[in-house]
Amino acid sequence: GLDPAGPLFQYTPTTVRLDPSDATFVDIIHTHAGHLFFDFAPGILQTCGHLDFYPNGGKKMPGCKQLRVPPATRNINDLMREYRSVGCGHKRSLQYYAESIITPNGFVGYQCETYRAFVLGDCFPCPKEGCPLMGHYADKFLRKTEKEQQKVYLNTGPSPPYARWRKEIHVRVSAAETMKGNIDVALTGTNGIRKKYTVNMGTFKPGNIYMNYIDTEISGNISKVEFLWKKHLGHVHRECMGAEEVTIISGEN
Repeated sequence: GLDPAGPLFQYTPTTVRLDPSDATFVDIIHTHAGHLFFDFAPGILQTCGHLDFYPNGGKKMPGCKQLRVPPATRNINDLMREYRSVGCGHKRSLQYYAESIITPNGFVGYQCETYRAFVLGDCFPCPKEGCPLMGHYADKFLRKTEKEQQKVYLNTGPSPPYARWRKEIHVRVSAAETMKGNIDVALTGTNGIRKKYTVNMGTFKPGNIYMNYIDTEISGNISKVEFLWKKHLGHVHRECMGAEEVTIISGEN
């Protein structure tokens, strides 16, 4: 199901909408789910398959305009103008699926109860039996029909290629004194792609470990890690901040 229709179908009996009994395996990609009038969302929000994928939370896709008209200005012209723009998020389901065909190891999903739990890392990394893959290879997941309405979350990029790989980064800082600034890391993959990511910002104490989750364009192994430090303006430090150790954990490993 590619962002199945929500209006007139959401929370209706299974006899009139898509549900797990319609096939041996039913997987759904929700990309513009919500309420039609308030969110201009044409997609269904409720779970309606064996595996329900909610990329970026399932409501708003990166790279798509947030569609919302203030109630005081809602007239027919406002509504029609906004509704004509609603296709961006809705079509993302098709674009993600198409890319998944040529990216068999991409779009790794994590089974969580909520998107917030996914963002906080509560469902990271994948269990020993692996994680489901959103899109063309979803049927390869060993536990795909273990139960119905399994919620799966992941993040994507704002433009092609959309696939991202989630990683957990730990940095043990090294310094002579407590300092304020930003900790970034630059990762280089075996394919030569180099990208910079923020690990943390604020006050850092020597010897402490700071961590964050990132969604990177780099698939496979990381060949090089660079520690980057930028002190806050107005704070003068005699010493430099360094990294004693950097640990990277891939979610799919």
